[in-house]
Formats: sequence, structure tokens, C-alpha cells
Amino acid sequence: MASRTSSGQHQRTIPPADPDAANHYELLGVRLEATSAEITRAYREAMKRFHPDRVAPEYRPAAESICKDLNRAYSTLSNPVKRVAYDRTIRQEVVQDQIMRRYAGMGGPPPVQQHAPGLKREPTASERQDHRQSERSAIVSLFAIFVIVTVGAIGLILVAALVSFAFRELF
Repeated sequence: MASRTSSGQHQRTIPPADPDAANHYELLGVRLEATSAEITRAYREAMKRFHPDRVAPEYRPAAESICKDLNRAYSTLSNPVKRVAYDRTIRQEVVQDQIMRRYAGMGGPPPVQQHAPGLKREPTASERQDHRQSERSAIVSLFAIFVIVTVGAIGLILVAALVSFAFRELF
């Protein structure tokens, strides 16, 4: 799409991002602050992993779909102007999703797994570390709740015993 500016030059305009499309950053497995080199590296690794020529014939349609999504994500994120426009449209949603995943342990599987259940990628080191950290946090929280409930129950039993003993002495 092109439009003319007041000086008569062509200026390219970028259509708004599709809100139903997969998050490009998650699809490539990079952070929001990723450099162009990190984006390129992630794109190449993902293309090597999911290229239709490198998967079994029964998974080729799913791999083609993933590759199309990867190409779309890379073309958006590798172009600085498109990336800024894309970031504006998704930043709030992505930040909220990341916060929910980190602190509440919510969130579905990565978009790649949603496209092709037969193509399962290995989690990255940071994803494994985040998973271990969230597991530890959950265990600590459950243990703390157990201790609080147990101490509260013991306290109620002791209070009931003291009250019973006090009434028995009075009467």
C-alpha cells in the first residue's frame, strides 16, 4: 500500500496486525527486546527444524503452515518500521500474557504446538528454567498453605481445649 505525501513522494503504510494471528515473538521464540541478529538466528533455526522437506510426509501440511507463519513473523520483525507498528498493536496483550504465565502459571502451549500436534519442539534453556522456577514457586506456595492450615487447626484445637477446661473449672 502506498500513499503520497504533501511533497509528492510515495510513502508506504502498514496495515494493522491481525489480532487473531499468533504472536510473532512467541512463534520465533524470542523476547520482545530481541535484536535483529537474535530474530534472524531464531528464524533460521525454526526453519531448519520445521521445513517441510525435513519432516515426515504425513506432517508436511502442518510444517508448511508453520513455515508460512514463520516467514510472516520474520518479515514483520526484521523490518524496523513494520516491527514498531506490530509492537504497538500487541505490546499490551503480550505483556499481560507474559505476566500471567510467569506469576500465575497460566497460558497455553506455544503456538507451534497448536499448529501441529505431531511436531513437538524441544523447549529452550530459558523455557526449561522458567518451568523449573514456576514449579518451585508452586511447591513452596502449597507447602506454605499446608503449614498455615495445620498450625491454624492445631491452634483451634488448643483454644477449644482451653475453653473446655476453663468452663469445667468454673462449674
